[in-house]
Amino acid sequence: MLKLSNLEVAYDESTVIRDVSLTVEPGNVVCLMGRNGVGKSTLMKTIMGVLEPRNGSISYKGEEITKKNATYRARKGLGYVPQGREIFPQLTVYENLLLGLEARSKKEEVIDEKIYEYFPVLQEMKDRRGGDLSGGQQQQLSFGRALVTEPNCLLLDEPTEGIQPNIVADIQEVIKDIKRNQQNTSILLVEQSFDFAKSVADYFYVMDKGRIVYEGEELIEEEVNRYLSV
Repeated sequence: MLKLSNLEVAYDESTVIRDVSLTVEPGNVVCLMGRNGVGKSTLMKTIMGVLEPRNGSISYKGEEITKKNATYRARKGLGYVPQGREIFPQLTVYENLLLGLEARSKKEEVIDEKIYEYFPVLQEMKDRRGGDLSGGQQQQLSFGRALVTEPNCLLLDEPTEGIQPNIVADIQEVIKDIKRNQQNTSILLVEQSFDFAKSVADYFYVMDKGRIVYEGEELIEEEVNRYLSV
């Protein structure tokens, strides 16, 4: 579904991502872990087309997309829930969700009822401005907006960061439901919680100082804890 090969990304002269190769198989949830500041969000922005790599390649569904812009990638089925949510605070919940439809090749103005089943608060508050929601509700809105695009590959950048436990549990169940019932959808998840990661992911990568330092189907705490603890 998604393949990164020898990716290198820099801000000006400062290299942040160094020779990163990573694969997301169809229907799998892949978790990328690591301390703050090691390059995880930079990698996600590069996959989405917000940043351009200095070297290496990105392949999505067998197509080379390294030079394609973010709009092209979104319309090809890459969905993105960025760290910090990045909703439009002056627009209503419903208007934020409608913006997600712009990324779909098939134009329509109907929000799939499944979005409201996942996050009932979005229907209850659809006329409220996004900026008036709590942090957890804004995270649900950001997640819902990405799902509106009907993505084949969903990029989730720390979706549980700083939100209350009941919403973390809701997000966990949504990921599990996508995994069970939408087998053509893959997820690349950036997460720092061992328990959350192990409950949803099929494969794990750990980053440190811009490099992949561990990968495998098992998250072995003794091996990776030194890369995660502060």
